[in-house]
Amino acid sequence: MPSGFGGTELYGCEMNEGKAPADLMSVVDEWNSWSDEKGMNDYYAWVLTPVFGSDINFERTAFWFGFTPDFKAMGKTLDAWFTEGAELNAKYNEVWTCSAHMEFASLIVRGGGGESSSGYASFSDCTFREGMEMEDLMAAQAKYNAYLDEQEVPSVTVYHLPGHGNPQDAGYQMKISNWVSDLSTYGENSEKYVNQGGWKVQQDTVGSVISCDSPRMYTATLVRSGD
Repeated sequence: MPSGFGGTELYGCEMNEGKAPADLMSVVDEWNSWSDEKGMNDYYAWVLTPVFGSDINFERTAFWFGFTPDFKAMGKTLDAWFTEGAELNAKYNEVWTCSAHMEFASLIVRGGGGESSSGYASFSDCTFREGMEMEDLMAAQAKYNAYLDEQEVPSVTVYHLPGHGNPQDAGYQMKISNWVSDLSTYGENSEKYVNQGGWKVQQDTVGSVISCDSPRMYTATLVRSGD
């Protein structure tokens, strides 16, 4: 698990008319070769497509989620992209149109010790309850993690603190994402949460510090593993 915050960039996009995921992955293959040439060995990327959500185009909506273990690596990646990636960017723009590019400081607070992989990710927007702050949240997360360990719940939890590009009128102070390897694992985790008392433990720990909205779930396809 990283000892500190890493850098995250998130593009919000829609596939162009007549384009399909296969068209996107064709460009991704070219971008991966280009990234190898540029020595982007610390950059991880997933393409997110919706599974559960509302007011969203399930056929065309997609997100690019890029992560580096530290901000120095993210700066190197962005510098290469914005100074030398124009040709590839044009190819991406032929496939999809992106209307948002947001930056986050991301901290892995549970899991993350294994190899990165494809899976499913749920995101919630959260705010601190009155009088609460980050130290309170970290202490509550530690208690909740202990319970999850006892229940052998396999998941990765990440805090995302907003930086550049987030809406000026955003109603959140942070985003929280939870990652699982497959939907069967998600179902097992949900059974423990809903029917075996997990919700009460969450409410008494993390839920006493922050309030979060209804989560959205996405398929998370790993397209670069940072190696």
